[in-house]
Amino acid sequence: MVIALTSELRTWPTAYGPITQRMIFANLLRDVIRAGKCIYCGSCSAVCPTLAVQMLEDVPRLLGICIKCGYCYYACPETIEEGFKGFDEYKEEIDKRIFKLSRKEPFGVYRKIYVLKSIEDEDAFRDEAIIKVIMSYGLKKGYWDVVGYAGRDKPVTDGLLNYKVSGWRGRPSIAFREEDILNAKLKLITPGPTLLSVRGSVEELRGGYFHGSDPIRVAVFGPPQHIRSIWKGRFSWAGHIKLLKTIVFIVSYFNRKFYLPSKLNVILSKDGLSLDNIEDIRYSKDHIEFKSNGGWKRYSFDDLKEAEHPGYSNVKDFTGEYADLSIGILDDIEGVIIIARTEEGVKIVDEMISEGVLEVLDVDVNKVLDSLRRLYGDVK
Repeated sequence: MVIALTSELRTWPTAYGPITQRMIFANLLRDVIRAGKCIYCGSCSAVCPTLAVQMLEDVPRLLGICIKCGYCYYACPETIEEGFKGFDEYKEEIDKRIFKLSRKEPFGVYRKIYVLKSIEDEDAFRDEAIIKVIMSYGLKKGYWDVVGYAGRDKPVTDGLLNYKVSGWRGRPSIAFREEDILNAKLKLITPGPTLLSVRGSVEELRGGYFHGSDPIRVAVFGPPQHIRSIWKGRFSWAGHIKLLKTIVFIVSYFNRKFYLPSKLNVILSKDGLSLDNIEDIRYSKDHIEFKSNGGWKRYSFDDLKEAEHPGYSNVKDFTGEYADLSIGILDDIEGVIIIARTEEGVKIVDEMISEGVLEVLDVDVNKVLDSLRRLYGDVK
């Protein structure tokens, strides 16, 4: 019998009653990857029990034996199912499930907003530099055991990556020590599969975890689109819930432009640049500058438009609406903004400020609110 691929869910009669047909990787390939909706979060690869789904340079692909479990499809934040109808259509319901609060602002639920003095870090953008300090502080205090992120450091879960790991390509990484995360190399403009860092964390510590004796506590940071992957997985019926239960703290930086490595290299090659020979990156509100051979080459966003990662423009989450802390930079606000959405987020930031680890700037909160609303085209 031939089963046609379809977006319509079908039921199958069994002796125990009707069961719903599962979507599998073939459906994910058609509905998400070929449709240009993939955000390269790595959730499909992270939950695959047979390691069949691997991340190529631009997209995930099925390179092993598929057992048709459907985990990959239902882990993807760009798919829907009976118990989850999508982030954009059900924001109010999702906010209540996650935060136990109702949304009053277009940028999501929040409990407190801070504006902090910037921290200089040659391996991170200003928002990432603050995140590194917060993650290091949590490791020092024992709030979490490991930090999962996508950066330019040594990758974890090598077997799930099927591309050349070098230069300015993002790859999943983990940090167990304070100094490791403080020395992390970030400044990503090509996405790394963030959720693979969670799988890598569990694999590093799984002896105790899977025997039930040592719960693993993972803190994760990444772009807003990848944070949605965590919650989609938690809302799903699929059997990767145990993996996602290890995550105890989530931080998102504000949305930035991401590019497909293969297409970006084509554009850069015209000027003798590539992701392998770039020395540094400067990110601005309307352009990106690349340093190579001691000089800087400037590209406007229009210059790089052909290389834009298509999945990111589909997600209208500009501030990481489902993280404990959302951290970012706004053009008209001095310093770095933190939106604390959970009580745990408020507790940690207040503690760091009281200990002098973070420094608050005196900025009008109403001005910050107006700037955040403008990101969503909503000015009160």
